[in-house]
Amino acid sequence: MSNPKKTPLPLIASALLCVSAAAWAQLPPAGEVVPAGFQVTLERDLGGTKVIEATKPNENFPKGFLDQGITLQITWQNNPAAEMIVQMLAQQPEEPAGRNPGSATREEPCGIQAYRDGVLLCRKVIMPYIGSGTGVPDLVTWRISWTGKGQNGLLGVNINNFHGGKEAAMAWIDAIIPKITKGD
Repeated sequence: MSNPKKTPLPLIASALLCVSAAAWAQLPPAGEVVPAGFQVTLERDLGGTKVIEATKPNENFPKGFLDQGITLQITWQNNPAAEMIVQMLAQQPEEPAGRNPGSATREEPCGIQAYRDGVLLCRKVIMPYIGSGTGVPDLVTWRISWTGKGQNGLLGVNINNFHGGKEAAMAWIDAIIPKITKGD
């Protein structure tokens, strides 16, 4: 009688991780995902995590403030608990308004909601004008993030330092989500 060889468990686990990590290959490259006008500054594949970062200057940025530029981050993380994480995000309470430590900058909540098979978090960042002169309105920027499940893991789209109408930032998120979730 022959004794069939048993495949060691660590070998099986390694093979499954490789197959899961290979799911990223189905996502498009950064140049196809990032909206027009953004400059890709980072595209990194860390095995079970993929990160794309891009920047773009704000349009019509008010004088008297330094434009740090809009930052866009798109992430994918191999995570079998992605669905549970999205559910937990949807149920968590929104952080209250407050000031950033050591700064005159304050943040206000502007919504947490179920959105496009994920969760959308929004914060309004308000920076008062500090300088000579009067009558300069506070600078308002947006920090908006979407987290969802797809491509065998957890997906994220984050926009930070955006000055303008919230609708414009939402349009970028709406354009990116179908590009990174296709093939689910």
